[in-house]
Amino acid sequence: MNIDSLDPNVFAPVSREAWLKLVDRALKGADFQEALVSHTDDGIAIEPLYARRPDATPLARRNIDRPWIVSQRMDDPDIERAFTQLADDLTNGASGVSLISKNSPSAFGVGIDATTEAIAARLAAAASGNSVSLRLDGLSPAFAAGLASALGKSQHLPTVHFGLDVFAPGSATQETTGSFRRLRDAGFAGTLINADGRAVHNAGGTEAQELAVVAAALVGHLKLLDKAGFAPEAILNAASLCLSADQNQYITMAKARAARLIFARIAEACGISDPPAAHLYMETSYRMLTRLDPETNILRNTIAVFSAGIGGADEISVLPHSLTHGIPDPLARRLARNTQIVLIAESHLDHVVDPAAGAGGIEALTEALAERAWEIFVGIERDGGLAEIIASGRLAAMVAEARANRAAKPIVGTTLFAAKMERPVAVLGELRTVAECMGLTPVRLDEVGA
Repeated sequence: MNIDSLDPNVFAPVSREAWLKLVDRALKGADFQEALVSHTDDGIAIEPLYARRPDATPLARRNIDRPWIVSQRMDDPDIERAFTQLADDLTNGASGVSLISKNSPSAFGVGIDATTEAIAARLAAAASGNSVSLRLDGLSPAFAAGLASALGKSQHLPTVHFGLDVFAPGSATQETTGSFRRLRDAGFAGTLINADGRAVHNAGGTEAQELAVVAAALVGHLKLLDKAGFAPEAILNAASLCLSADQNQYITMAKARAARLIFARIAEACGISDPPAAHLYMETSYRMLTRLDPETNILRNTIAVFSAGIGGADEISVLPHSLTHGIPDPLARRLARNTQIVLIAESHLDHVVDPAAGAGGIEALTEALAERAWEIFVGIERDGGLAEIIASGRLAAMVAEARANRAAKPIVGTTLFAAKMERPVAVLGELRTVAECMGLTPVRLDEVGA
């Protein structure tokens, strides 16, 4: 028996009016809106039932012929230990490496002091001959140039995402433009610039705020590089969008899909009739991690990866569950890596392109998120652009307001079903003090109770 053998006329069609009558009986006088309609942090209503969208267009990742990249963080400040971990990651299933600088907003207290040519040369040697994707996170254009030079001596050039970001602290406009030109001419596959919203998410911002900052960062790079003579299509082809994925499955899926709609809308505004698919990198949320009962973070990471994967991410990186306690040990890193590998190898989540396409609830949430984010983005542009609202403190204030307005909710393992006695957590060392980025200080779910 298969699905085609079922008679579609076995069950008579049911109207929404008939369904509402049954719902009203079950609610026994309770208000429909209060009982069954929830709202996101952006105030977007989520209804209990939606009609299917039969004409929906799938929003696919850039390369649909391969699984998403399983990216593993290389962030241990002990450089020898970091390279040992890198070898273990590549041997045991990782297909990507994200090199995290200690100055990156995504360092969260760990990170490499990658300032020497020797590190670039060692990284190039480790990647050469492997079908691996390299991502630089918070590294300087000078380091990117050194890595490109070292990799250029290899017969096999890996995919590299160089992570140029003019909005990162300490970045210079002229340096970014010159690096973009040199790296583009070097002929690497991958991307050159980042439009990153993760700092907004991890500081407590809403999904629409995160997407709006990504849009504003992308447009800021377009304006800068357009003045230097680069075509909009070449810039968009070289752009990577960076978002956080958290334990809210439907919102994470919709946020990933909304990012693609916003990217396409910006491309259309640039006069590109057939825009390239956006390259989307997602990292599991730092703010959803708890310090108490940290093993529950493994479950949160699993939902986040699931959501990002079927939402269409091209690359996913998992923060180890023990990161809130210190430098993650090999077991924590292995669990982070295998969370993705199992979902790909055993659940085959990469086999279906955009399985949410046509699902009425997800489509509605995707569109509403994209529209709300676009409104915020237009406001950012009207107020002078992303650099201006960062410098003025308005972005930090906007995110702080969103964080303060979020209702406190119980957290499993922390405020709900808390353990009577916490088990010791194995780590390799203490964390550095988490640096501030763009005036946005990362917070965690157990610190704000939401």
